[in-house]
Amino acid sequence: MSGKVVRLGAGMAFWGDSVRPAIEMVERGDIDYLCCDHLAELTMSILAKQRAANPERGYTRDVIDLLRGALPACVEKGVKVVTNAGGANPRAAARAIRALADELGLPGVRIAVVLGDDLEDRIDDLDRAGVSFDNLDTGAELDTVRDRLTHAAVYTGCEGIVEALDLGADIVVCGRVTDIALYLGPLVHEFGWSLDDWERLGMATVVAHAIECGGQATGGLYAGGWADVDGLETLGYPIAEVSEDGTAVLTKTPGSGGEVSIGTVSEQLVYEILDPGSYLTADVTADFTGVTLEEVGPDRVRITGGTGRERPATLKVNMGYRAGFVGEAQFTYTWPDAYAKAQRGLAFLRKRLERADFRYTEDIVEYPGHTSMWGSRVPAPDDPDLLELVVRYAARCPDATEARKVFTESVPLYNNGPAGVAGVGTRPPLKELYAIWPCLVPREHVVQRVEMLEPATAAAP
Repeated sequence: MSGKVVRLGAGMAFWGDSVRPAIEMVERGDIDYLCCDHLAELTMSILAKQRAANPERGYTRDVIDLLRGALPACVEKGVKVVTNAGGANPRAAARAIRALADELGLPGVRIAVVLGDDLEDRIDDLDRAGVSFDNLDTGAELDTVRDRLTHAAVYTGCEGIVEALDLGADIVVCGRVTDIALYLGPLVHEFGWSLDDWERLGMATVVAHAIECGGQATGGLYAGGWADVDGLETLGYPIAEVSEDGTAVLTKTPGSGGEVSIGTVSEQLVYEILDPGSYLTADVTADFTGVTLEEVGPDRVRITGGTGRERPATLKVNMGYRAGFVGEAQFTYTWPDAYAKAQRGLAFLRKRLERADFRYTEDIVEYPGHTSMWGSRVPAPDDPDLLELVVRYAARCPDATEARKVFTESVPLYNNGPAGVAGVGTRPPLKELYAIWPCLVPREHVVQRVEMLEPATAAAP
């Protein structure tokens, strides 16, 4: 072992996350890489919709806010940024980052774009080549939603990130690479690991998973001891000090709130992994079953014992499609007999919808504060002395016209329904629904590509 340590900072955990922890980490955290995850499944549908409306959109624009605060310190300290903020339009994201760098007087920043995850224009060709895009959950054929697709993005691995860093990129802008790849890429580049070094890649995947969700590893959402975590308002995000064998010490930004403990790290390790002995990623099949955690100092936890096996032969594809509209109405009834009044109000609404020839595929009734989390698992809130009861009715509809009926037919509850009603919505709450179509593609059909943006010419003094 060379004794080399690479310090990876988790800068973002989702689109809309606070940019302050990332900026503070660059300023105070002594990191080598700022790794920023902006994407979730439905995020890609939103970004694809934005791209369709404007060819210069389709990326998560919070990356500009983040870099406006962090980029000067990144340049000064030599911190490289790896981000999947490119979303559905990584080239546009890179152009916006280039413009920001020029604005900040940093024209020499080298920006790379990693492409290859977008399959939208290749679906029909791949289908003719025999690739099945059947839904992983239901087995349904893609033809059932083909005309409503909004995007088709593959969860790609770290190869493109490694290539971009090898080419000297200071900022690597990706589309739908996996969360794990954002962290593996810098490690493969720095340590020179082979892309089939399953043991190291598996261990490093455990480390990446431990920090990828930002504040969840430093006391955020900590079910095991949330009441005793100090400084949630100034929560610091996690840093992994990774050694050449892939093991690491996890810590956080100095002087920040929260904690790094065996408890906080343990909870994050079991988050969304399904089978801990076979955690599938685009780069490796990781095995968490032998992981050991050891507290080695205040806010310092050593993580060892992870390993891995050969990566899967297929890659997951995240497709999105338009799934209709939801119409909803929300209203409140007061004491006495709030629940009984709510039932009469719901019957009123349903009868009016029937008279309006309402078409829908499914509907739901919730009582926020009582049943919206647990549904029918808890008793109905039918206490006649209940002071107030909020009712939400929602229906999935084939089009916007039908969805609007839920609101328009609920408005007469103001003065035609049972007494004691309040809070009927003042505008039609109409939402278009997007759904996910998960499927697989053989990895040989997916090839990442790297483009380097030409540095801007430095302004004359």
